[in-house]
Amino acid sequence: MVRAVVFDLWNTLVHSRGGDPFRHLHALMNEAQRPFFPQFKRDAMDQPHADAHTLLERWRPCLELTEDQFQAMAEVFRKAVEDTECFPETCEALKATRAIARIALLSNTQSFDLGFLERLEITELIPTRFLSAETGFLKPQRGAFEAVQKKMNLFPGQLAMVGDSWNDDVQGALKAGWTVLWLNREGRPRPDLDPEAEFVEISDLSQVPPVIEQLQAGARCSTCLG
Repeated sequence: MVRAVVFDLWNTLVHSRGGDPFRHLHALMNEAQRPFFPQFKRDAMDQPHADAHTLLERWRPCLELTEDQFQAMAEVFRKAVEDTECFPETCEALKATRAIARIALLSNTQSFDLGFLERLEITELIPTRFLSAETGFLKPQRGAFEAVQKKMNLFPGQLAMVGDSWNDDVQGALKAGWTVLWLNREGRPRPDLDPEAEFVEISDLSQVPPVIEQLQAGARCSTCLG
């Protein structure tokens, strides 16, 4: 039985009007710097940093950042905070889900510039959170999901993941033994998947509470909900 529902953050609960900030950071790099981008992005999200300037100072020597690049990258992080907003149904969906199950947040994200969580009431609605920069594990790594299980004192079969990323949220949670609700707002093609997998596709967060109620009543994702 599903006892807890765990939500992804970016492009599930919230989005940045300006788009993915890391896409903008990549665009600010020159050809010599871009091979380091995957490592830079990973370091930003699986290690704690006090703020964007601390992260950028750490990488300044390796990337040989110019002062203009440094300031432009810091501005990208700052603007992303201001541009972040909830999807229209986010808060009501979280409130309705809280009425029927425990909820938590599991996100691949940095440890800084998260003031929008307070501004958008995400912290109030989901006080239990697991950020990659704090746990040291990025979805779809199994350690990310095991950290949730351990802290919430639940078995894999008692947890459901809600997220938009096929690789990070769906594949990661299924491998961990969780039930999955794949948020597919854009109607992307549904990849082939084991028909026995505990998985259901939804188009917005308002569908989460009724799906969880059906699962709690004994429905199976693959046979009754998909």
